[in-house]
Amino acid sequence: MLQKKNMKALIATISASSSSSSSSSSSSSKSKKKLALITGTTDGIGKHTARRLVEQNIDVIVHGRTQERIDKAVEEISKASSDKGKVVGAILSDLSTLEGVENLFDKVSKDVVEKEGRKLDIVVQNAGVFLPERKVNERKIELTFQINVLAPYMLNCLLWNKNSMDTNARILNVASISQTSGVQLDDLTFEKQWSDHWSYSHSKTCMKSVSFEMYLRMMKNSETVRTILTCDPGTVNTKMLLAGWGPCGVQVYDANDQFELVTNDKFTLPQNNGGYFVNRRLSQEAKSSPETRLVWETCKRETGVTFEFDV
Repeated sequence: MLQKKNMKALIATISASSSSSSSSSSSSSKSKKKLALITGTTDGIGKHTARRLVEQNIDVIVHGRTQERIDKAVEEISKASSDKGKVVGAILSDLSTLEGVENLFDKVSKDVVEKEGRKLDIVVQNAGVFLPERKVNERKIELTFQINVLAPYMLNCLLWNKNSMDTNARILNVASISQTSGVQLDDLTFEKQWSDHWSYSHSKTCMKSVSFEMYLRMMKNSETVRTILTCDPGTVNTKMLLAGWGPCGVQVYDANDQFELVTNDKFTLPQNNGGYFVNRRLSQEAKSSPETRLVWETCKRETGVTFEFDV
């Protein structure tokens, strides 16, 4: 009788241990699901990329400038979710001010990263504008430069310094094949020189410069080495392209360059890290120059934030 009781106790113990192990395994599996932040997720390539990530069992944080557009994007992206990835955050924030960038970071950090006990595996600095007229914010910074350059620099810096990203996180800074031959940063109101196309192209030159300097300074001084890429997202018939250049590109549902760059493991290889990609091909390796350093120092000065590895 005693042996039977002991046997039952042993079976119960094994069963409990198995259940605990299974629960731990399930919890571990859940914690390994990747988490992505995509700025400018309510339209165009940003929304398409979010949908593709969800389909690949990656959770996403949606960001936009108006609640109405955020709600609509969440609804559309969630249709691709099923039992795969899902929208785990929807954040309203205007990147035309430094306060707006900080607000986005705070909400990502507190409402998602800390609340869910997770870190970002993918950060896509996708948000960008092509403005038909010159505008400045309260700090007298022209808005194309603020949104397309200062905002991604500052958000990357805050996420990095506050340890909001996984050690192996992948960062994609979206530039463009439309670039200027140089940079002019002596007048950030751009009163001396401004046009819709020049301002946009200039900002994308600066964005590539920021990405190059971020990678090179990380490699020189940081103990943590992440994948940092920049790219032309392709000529895609987004609202921005239609407004500035007309219908000369592919449809949004074919715009998969950003998705591939943040999911395909070949882009994490050392020979690809830091590079600028066009059509998913390495177009230019990261390099520093007086111009890239000028852009970087301007971003540091105007945002008031510095990467921990930037000494």
